[in-house]
Amino acid sequence: MSFIVIVDDRVTNRRIWAQLAAAVEPDAQVETFPDPVSALARLKEATPDLIITDFKMPEMDGAEFIRRIRKLPKAEDVPIIVVSVYEDREFRYQALEAGATDFLMSPVDHYEFRTRVRNLLILRRQQQMLRQRAVRLEGELATETRKHSEAMRQSRARLVAVIDTIPALVYASAAGGKCLFMNEYAATFFRLDAHEAVGKNLSELFDSEKAAIDRIKDEEILDGTTETTAYEETGRSVMGTAKTFFTIKSPLIDPETHERNVLTVSLDITQRKIMEDELKEAMALSEQASMAKTEFLANMSHELRTPLNAIIGFSDMMSHERLGPIGTPRYLEYASDIGDSAKHLLNIISDILDLARIEEGRLSLDEGEIDIRETMLQIERMMQPEAVTNEVALKTILPDSLPGMTGDARKIRQILINVIANALKYSQPGGEVTMRAAVSPDNAIEISVEDSGIGMTAEQIGVAKTRFGQVFDHHESKKYQGAGLGLPLAIGLAELHGGTVHVASEIDRGTKITISFPASRTLKHTQAKKVATGSNANE
Repeated sequence: MSFIVIVDDRVTNRRIWAQLAAAVEPDAQVETFPDPVSALARLKEATPDLIITDFKMPEMDGAEFIRRIRKLPKAEDVPIIVVSVYEDREFRYQALEAGATDFLMSPVDHYEFRTRVRNLLILRRQQQMLRQRAVRLEGELATETRKHSEAMRQSRARLVAVIDTIPALVYASAAGGKCLFMNEYAATFFRLDAHEAVGKNLSELFDSEKAAIDRIKDEEILDGTTETTAYEETGRSVMGTAKTFFTIKSPLIDPETHERNVLTVSLDITQRKIMEDELKEAMALSEQASMAKTEFLANMSHELRTPLNAIIGFSDMMSHERLGPIGTPRYLEYASDIGDSAKHLLNIISDILDLARIEEGRLSLDEGEIDIRETMLQIERMMQPEAVTNEVALKTILPDSLPGMTGDARKIRQILINVIANALKYSQPGGEVTMRAAVSPDNAIEISVEDSGIGMTAEQIGVAKTRFGQVFDHHESKKYQGAGLGLPLAIGLAELHGGTVHVASEIDRGTKITISFPASRTLKHTQAKKVATGSNANE
């Protein structure tokens, strides 16, 4: 459970930040304080996982508050987010010098706030896990080092008896690479007999690569170039499992002959390396998310600039009457283009706002009874011009009887329009898009839209479901224009109704999207079949 501390002298800010922070994790513990003094008193009792603070506060500014936090035990690396206005650049510098971790500009963007809080909490947990593991490894290393030091003061027989119990690879070698002793752990790992290994050259015991590395490192110890050397190496156990070791080589002086030999100790750090790889993967995912955001902004820039340029260009021609008096018929075409561009821009902005409201839980339903049969037929008629333009056959297949349902009629239409628009956009000329409705055995209404278009891979489906996800690269996205809002918005609106959206697709085989609404929304009465017209068909 994450412990989050919020400090701000304005109660409204404290409430907003607390609500946003609590929503990041279901079991997050959030405590708010109106001033730094009371917050410091609490921080002396417990160390939080994250601190969010204003800069301008009574009694103490943000910089001094951060400096005092950093002096507290266990709080030197606690993430601290400072909220300040953009103009307060000097305050931000002061907070940074005092030890702040991150900044947010006021007024705070809720999505950015939650994302940054979530990322810092994840990094905090990973940092604590790495610290615990490092402490444990340091303890193990210290313990082993003490054992080795004690063993080196004893006779060779005593040394062998002690190191045989150590869960590490331990062996000693003389000048020329002759093995002096090897513990049982190392012998088992290298598939050797510890007693038979004594007296043999390391080149006979190890593979050529390891033997060559040992020879080079041993020579550095034997000629006094270095007293201790440490490095990482890999190997495979008797079970074939890949292991990573932290190897330390140091001088081993024979108490009788005073000859300089080499003691090698290798600790298994496989788990630590796994955690390091996981951390790198987490950082890579973070960078990928940042790239996705950048790509979205680039695509949105293109989507917004295109209609805006049309609006500005045509408006300029009409306002300056560049082609003649205002009565020129071509102005009617320009006016139509202006209207289409403005509507396209308005739809994009509306979709973005709807997605934002869904994410913040502020989008509500205008509930009522919906005639699904008539709704689907209306949408088919509405989308037919676009289908004709794309040279794609659009048809609807309905059962003889179909019950109605409760829900928000406008949002249901919005779901279907977005899904069908995508199906038409990604279908090739001569293709087909089919919309069907059915009632499942548990009395739930299911609507599917199936196309014969370009299809997607499983990985691309995952991207398409994400908000602002772009399946195609920068160049392909110009061919299939869009902001990546259609499918995510349809999913969000369906989930708002308690429904689900399932996507099945194969490359060059088309895509089928099925929207399922809960049985509790299905009405008991049904709408009778109406006479089919145009391209409509019934099962």
